[in-house]
Amino acid sequence: APQLRFALSSTGSWRVIDDEFNHQEFYDNIVDFLELSATSDAAKEVEDLLLWWNRKVFGRKHVSTYRPQRVKQLSVARCSGRH
Repeated sequence: APQLRFALSSTGSWRVIDDEFNHQEFYDNIVDFLELSATSDAAKEVEDLLLWWNRKVFGRKHVSTYRPQRVKQLSVARCSGRH
């Protein structure tokens, strides 16, 4: 998403912060949304979203039974040093 935002902007070169937009904060918010669901309903919505996305990317035939798994110890947030 941050790369798409950059591509759609009029900025000539990549910067973490361009004008008043912070790409790192944007990325962190997306990761938090996907990994830190506040309720079980929100977690279900994220799971459904990831399943939908994977079906669009890889095709229904290849992910029809795939369900995303939560692996807290290996999350993107933990790997990047955020806790």
